[in-house]
Amino acid sequence: MMTTKRKPKWVYRLRRGLLFIPAIALTVYAWPHEPAKDDIDDAVAQTEPTHEEGRYTIEARQAVKEDESVRYAYDIVVHGQPDVETLQSISQDVIDEVTERDTFQAALLRFYDHGAYVGTESPLGEAVFAPEGDWSLAETVDPGTYEDMTFGWQLKEKEWDAQLTNQEARVWQAWNRVYEAEQSDDPDLKAKVTRTISTKYDLHPETVQQIVLKQNVWAAL
Repeated sequence: MMTTKRKPKWVYRLRRGLLFIPAIALTVYAWPHEPAKDDIDDAVAQTEPTHEEGRYTIEARQAVKEDESVRYAYDIVVHGQPDVETLQSISQDVIDEVTERDTFQAALLRFYDHGAYVGTESPLGEAVFAPEGDWSLAETVDPGTYEDMTFGWQLKEKEWDAQLTNQEARVWQAWNRVYEAEQSDDPDLKAKVTRTISTKYDLHPETVQQIVLKQNVWAAL
């Protein structure tokens, strides 16, 4: 893994635009087009945001069994709109915290900007704390020899104006849960799930479709 370097803002805007074009084309193909309606209504907008103290919250901790080495993965929700340097600083804080209770040979930190995404691809990227920053070298050190470990980075510099709102993230979470539970070869599955969620939240299907597209783009940027 290599340390992520910040790029000029125009690079991220260009990349975002290039990702957005095929995503729109895919959405038009996957869902039937329906006339637009109002955006998220009051029923969804009344959802209360979650407030946590500090810069981050460790949402989940999991032992990873790949070989005889002791590895852990941590899902971390960060607060605010951190850049890569801030995520690197948070990584050190997390390691300082978890090494007080866990003894391992490698650790994976997955970063999220919202708890709704935990368990899926981390939108903000990942960090590995291991020998030479390499997950595969865990067996080369004894558990707990943290002085022989360093960070390997795969972090993302985000365009925060593309971030989903709290309400949109909750709608996407509901959509994704139904979609994952109903996995099948049905070519109309996405459209059916969209209709289910639109009914549940009293939203127009077009609005749900736009939220799912927005999250796909957000995760990929």
